[in-house]
Amino acid sequence: MLDGLFVTPAVTAIVEALASSASEGKLAVIANAKLATALADARRDVLPVGMSSRAAKKLTNALADLSSIEDRSLAAVVGVDITVDDGWEITLKEWTRVVRDGGAIVFVDRGHAPEASRRALCSGLTEIEQRHAGRTVITSGLVTHL
Repeated sequence: MLDGLFVTPAVTAIVEALASSASEGKLAVIANAKLATALADARRDVLPVGMSSRAAKKLTNALADLSSIEDRSLAAVVGVDITVDDGWEITLKEWTRVVRDGGAIVFVDRGHAPEASRRALCSGLTEIEQRHAGRTVITSGLVTHL
């Protein structure tokens, strides 16, 4: 999804998104080892989730999925390719479950900015923002549990 060349600008945009939402604390990075490593290097408390078996061996504390994580226990979730995920509604529902009230969900996608915004709105995220890093679109929004 992300070439090595575009990881740094994407991480910069993700860190900006997290800062604007005041999402301090542990964050889950879903299915992208390069992002997990780069965010950890940026001094974020990262929980790698859904990594390939090869990547999971290199990353500490990697989890297979979010099922073992308590409801509303994370500051944020960073995930990739939500705009091309046919089961995006279920995926976003699970991501929202683990993020505390006021925390952030960040999508990292190749293009498809309007679709990313639509999916963020449909999943109930508020204060939606988009940033661009090359052809990569970083969409973020805040979780509100009613």
